Amino acid sequence: MSNISKITSVLLYVLMAISVVLLIMFYKVTADIPAETDFDTQIEIYGGVLDLILSWSFVLLILAAVAAVVFPLVRMFTRPKEAVKALMSFAVVAVFVVIAYVLANDTILELPGYTGKDNVPGTLKFAGTMLWTTYLLFVGAIASIFYVEISKIFK
Repeated sequence: MSNISKITSVLLYVLMAISVVLLIMFYKVTADIPAETDFDTQIEIYGGVLDLILSWSFVLLILAAVAAVVFPLVRMFTRPKEAVKALMSFAVVAVFVVIAYVLANDTILELPGYTGKDNVPGTLKFAGTMLWTTYLLFVGAIASIFYVEISKIFK
């Protein structure tokens, strides 16, 4: 087992142990409260433990987000040939987004009774771009499925 593998295994076990301890703390606190206790009292009792669990969940979320960004970047720099493929894929998606942006409409909508602040050209252009991007990527996925299946027939 490599050194980095050992470190990540130990780190994962430590994170899991902390999570289990917090879970046991929560169940210990909740098990001692009678069912007929009013809601405000329950919140006073649960509050500290729930705050701790939510804070821990936030820490885990941040760690996962950092790992999801950092590890692919490290891999990209250590394997340049794979990086070229990834950048080409990114360029294709960027082309889809640019096409979607051109197709998106930013005309103000006539909505009777609506007084919100989101009926503005910038928001409408962004929403239209996201919708068109979804449509184009869906069509691209279907087209790639057909291409793969049809190319298998001719091989």
